[in-house]
Amino acid sequence: MEKNQGPGPPIRIRATGTILNPWFMLPLQSYSIDFADVTNRRTPTATRCRVELKEQCLRLFFQDDEVVFVFTGETMAPRYLVNPLRYFLTYQTFINYNLLAPATVPRDDSAFDEVSHIRFRVQRIVDAQTGKDEEVELEVSRIRQFLRVLNPTLYYAIASYLVGCDNPRYFLVDYYKAIEVIKNKLGGEGQFLELLRPYGVTSTGFKEFGKISNDARSAPWDIGRHAPMPGVPVYSVDLRNLLGEPRTREILESSTVFCRQVIDGYFALLIHQVT
Repeated sequence: MEKNQGPGPPIRIRATGTILNPWFMLPLQSYSIDFADVTNRRTPTATRCRVELKEQCLRLFFQDDEVVFVFTGETMAPRYLVNPLRYFLTYQTFINYNLLAPATVPRDDSAFDEVSHIRFRVQRIVDAQTGKDEEVELEVSRIRQFLRVLNPTLYYAIASYLVGCDNPRYFLVDYYKAIEVIKNKLGGEGQFLELLRPYGVTSTGFKEFGKISNDARSAPWDIGRHAPMPGVPVYSVDLRNLLGEPRTREILESSTVFCRQVIDGYFALLIHQVT
């Protein structure tokens, strides 16, 4: 076992692109899914840096399109935080860290400066095919807050949202699950709206999202949560062209905005409750 390393080998996560969203993408020609082929071109997604999570006995090394988790405690417990942290990083940055494998500790720890902010390079979508370089910044304090308030509801909500991003045919279904688990945790629709209103979640937004997801009678979408009534015409969604067709882009954007508002609002509520 190497110095300052806990039980079990380090774990590496790699990005293969961005999750389903109407705002950001990564350069398609830069992706590599071969862990062994070090000659492949790498996407310079994250600035090289190090994050120390001493309370959780974790050390994170960011570089290009990967993050290496090094465990510094005496127990296996920190290893159970890999997936929640992977989901949180993906949720916050839109970068899809969906490849996971054993890793080695970076040879030169001193080359990775400890930081308070992590910067990620993405592209702002200009149209369905092109983008403009931009940075997404994540404060390390947000990671610490997430670990402090992490509970099954927040974990399930983020996981359901990401499942929807991975499966566009059912993204409305999974977005709805993400919202529903938070609504149920907060005691139903009334309490849900009252508690999350200070964080930007409105009854109008909730009704509009419900109409898109549930409308079984009046012009329902074929990716909706429920089956339409007999004889009702169905609006078809071309999943190959979600961003290119104005009507379907609006559905993706509005539902993504509201789903993330609910998750962000619940996250903020949990932080408020522990401070």
